[in-house]
Amino acid sequence: MAEQERKLATILAMDVVGYSSKMSKNEAATVEQLRRCQGIIEAVSKDKGGRIFNTAGDAFMIEFPTTLGAVETAIEIQEKVASHNKGISEDERLEFRMGVNIGDVTIDGENLLGDGVNIAARLEGIAPPSGICISEAVHSTVKGKVKCAFIDKGVQNLKNIEEPVRVYYADVRFGTVNPNKFKAASGESSKNKRMLIGAIVASLVLMTYVLLNNFVGIDSESSGTNKIVIVPLDTQTGDQATINLGIGVTQDLTAGLSAAAAKLNVLTLNEIPEDQRTLAKKVNARYILSGSLRRGGDTIRISISLVDAHSMSTVWSEKYDRAFSAANIFALQDEIVSGLIDSLVGNGAVLAQEVAKNVSIKGTTDLSAYECVNFVRGQYFKILSPDMHASGLKCLRQAVIDDPDYKEAWHLLGHMVAWGYALYAPHYQPISKEGLSEAVEAVETAIRLDKNFARAYATRAELAHYTRSWTEMMRNARKAYELAPNDAYTVGHVSYPAAISGSGCKSPPSIKEKYGIDDQACERLYWGLERAQEANKLDEISTLSFDNYGLAEAYLNTGEWDKVLAAMEVVPSPDFHFWNTAMGLAHHYLGNTSEARPYLEKAKELYGPDEIKNFSWLWHDVWNREVQLETWLPVFREYGWE
Repeated sequence: MAEQERKLATILAMDVVGYSSKMSKNEAATVEQLRRCQGIIEAVSKDKGGRIFNTAGDAFMIEFPTTLGAVETAIEIQEKVASHNKGISEDERLEFRMGVNIGDVTIDGENLLGDGVNIAARLEGIAPPSGICISEAVHSTVKGKVKCAFIDKGVQNLKNIEEPVRVYYADVRFGTVNPNKFKAASGESSKNKRMLIGAIVASLVLMTYVLLNNFVGIDSESSGTNKIVIVPLDTQTGDQATINLGIGVTQDLTAGLSAAAAKLNVLTLNEIPEDQRTLAKKVNARYILSGSLRRGGDTIRISISLVDAHSMSTVWSEKYDRAFSAANIFALQDEIVSGLIDSLVGNGAVLAQEVAKNVSIKGTTDLSAYECVNFVRGQYFKILSPDMHASGLKCLRQAVIDDPDYKEAWHLLGHMVAWGYALYAPHYQPISKEGLSEAVEAVETAIRLDKNFARAYATRAELAHYTRSWTEMMRNARKAYELAPNDAYTVGHVSYPAAISGSGCKSPPSIKEKYGIDDQACERLYWGLERAQEANKLDEISTLSFDNYGLAEAYLNTGEWDKVLAAMEVVPSPDFHFWNTAMGLAHHYLGNTSEARPYLEKAKELYGPDEIKNFSWLWHDVWNREVQLETWLPVFREYGWE
């Protein structure tokens, strides 16, 4: 038997999302739209030198002589299909998933077979709707050469493929799904399953091998040996007070570990993940800390386990049973942190000489104050609603009366008073500029209680921003960053005041002179951007919003509107005026006026009557961003602002 001919080829695999469902609902319309889309696919592919070598209903396999041509084709087809979809009803629209791979193929007449084809099909199966997923080999060839960036989705175990493959999503939104928010999951389309039926049988044993060896052979550098994921304590209750208690214990444990070693990267989740192994691999963590909290009458039990993410084996575990009181909660945290650090040092993994053996998390003996702090940290900071701000401000003022030595309550009071002045005018603004003295006093009290309290220095920096005291702002921002370079809260918090303070730094000299923009403005802007990027990596799955707003503020200044959109979409705050403003501006400047309108109309509503006057006051008097006002007010008028 003659040896089959082989070659290296780049393959684009694609098929329609939900095709069977669409056919069952409206067969005639679906067939017609597929015919029209096929015309787009054939024309663009031919123009780039592509050859369609296999089809199965709504699925297409296309061979290209160059990798760049394949990716450019994928992008252009998605653009043209998206444009076509705008002219038809939502029910008729078709969305395609795409996968691109370069690899060895076997020539079988007009058909192509082999891993090069199989991997492309598997990549298509995990791509977002209207998205493009490429292999690492393709990425290394096209990066910097096409008109979009790519999102690293890490190493994926593709179904029936022996070796894991590092994959990337095209960082551009063509349809209904944002690729930044789409979770890669192994899968396959029914059409490509039919095309690959022979390979499936041959790969069943290999699939089992891959699943059993997810973490074998990962070196210490690639496995994030300085990263610990802290999973919220499982309370198994619908009682919000108990849930808040679990959040508070989790976050205070984070603070203790962050203080223990400057190089320890602690990532705290807001929700319990379905699969801890997958999550740890996704965020490149070495350890997982998880546990449960149970209340029964006057007693509390906290169970904690430290798991090695490589082997999923338990490194250390302990249970604590105590009478239920706030004082015992903090005593428990002392024991947990001490035991955890001892375990990490015993394994010789990350802390080494930096570990502070006697970490103590000093809290409050008043449970109502503790619950208030949990409410602000666990609920308000995720939503940023005016109603929650009012509730949080009220209970924090009482908390510092009930427990004057509770540094977290003092710091949060300062932070919330500052935001009462800066965020919610005109309908809800309980703090005047003169009233900021309350915030200053609260922050200074927190620092007196703990001179190394990084989060308090971050709030002190924001307060200096309001008075344009740029030198004082940066001194405190740098101090906060120096004290806690791996605390996403602190690093994210210092990012946005610094970035905003650099507004207009690239303006012509006449504009800079008009608005008093100093020579250090660009330095502050890019320092803020760097901190926001760092915080975004520390907070990889967006459990906080500070880093996202820091990124958005910087990109608003640099005019990178797609990045503004990406930063804001993952922290939805529909009742917060700035979120709607940023989303609306990003869509407007990207040419999506129909998508911009609802956001800017909502922002108009939130700014209230005389919206331009109120917006101008807030952005001029509070946030010191006059240059942007001059540019954006004409845009707002296009959307009916008065």
